Amino acid sequence: MANRTNRKTRVQTGEEGKSLLEMAIVVMIISVVIAFAIPAVANSIRSYNLRSACERIAQRLTGARSLAMAKNKNVTVSFTTNAGGNVTQYGYDFSLPADGTPDVSDPDDPSTSYYIETPPSGITVTFTAGGTTLANGKGVTYTSRGELPIAASQADIRVSNGSGTLTVSVNLRGQVWVH
Repeated sequence: MANRTNRKTRVQTGEEGKSLLEMAIVVMIISVVIAFAIPAVANSIRSYNLRSACERIAQRLTGARSLAMAKNKNVTVSFTTNAGGNVTQYGYDFSLPADGTPDVSDPDDPSTSYYIETPPSGITVTFTAGGTTLANGKGVTYTSRGELPIAASQADIRVSNGSGTLTVSVNLRGQVWVH
């Protein structure tokens, strides 16, 4: 009779544990869910990085347009390229005529400094105007009216990585958009 009471007491107190097999199954299910989620998260991160790089270039171009109108002079965003035609750095070029090298300051206003930027790791940037890939040091020049010069053509900056390709375009009116 003493055995019956002990058995009932053990069952009622909830001291029963999980088996090793049950725990292994739960860990395996969690592993499978994570294995499916990681590629989706990685693709999302690559897409975000691509969009961010495009937005940064578009901001730099829009800033150059505003700067040209505010200073009432031509401002160029120069794109320095390597031998393969890929952009290695870009920034404002205040030289007249533009020498193709991004400047850290405006010779007319040395108290203000500007950044020279490089594309993020894993991002490839190519610069074309009118469908022609431009040579080293070329860029988008804004006139004091915030437009591209009369002889210019629409500029397209192709930005790509493992997740796809986006284009930052500048039309003759100086408007910038990402598509």
